[in-house]
Amino acid sequence: MTQYDLDLKSQHAKNFKAIRKLLLSYDEITELKNTKQTSYRDSYGVVVMMRTKGDVLVVAFGKGYKLQEKFPQLEGSGKIVRHLYFKEEDSVDEVLLRAMIEESLLLNIEGFEMRELRKHI
Repeated sequence: MTQYDLDLKSQHAKNFKAIRKLLLSYDEITELKNTKQTSYRDSYGVVVMMRTKGDVLVVAFGKGYKLQEKFPQLEGSGKIVRHLYFKEEDSVDEVLLRAMIEESLLLNIEGFEMRELRKHI
């Protein structure tokens, strides 16, 4: 059983489905289901990873450390990933999530382009 299957049956299914629908509304984003999480990526890298953990739905942004200044509601202090936590009663702010997703997509492209430029220096 994948984490996706567990999330669909969890108390957070409503928010999980809403965020999933939002992510998949972008043509460049694809979904990957595994036993630990459901991840959403473009051709340049991970955008978001989601999973329920205890009493929250964790939405982890792959380039979160670069998003944190612009989006201070992101939590975490690791090297790369930052998180949003949703409790069952929390509503999804679609406008905010869209802004975060779109910024993540740009950061993925920027990171790829920088790697390509370094090859030619």
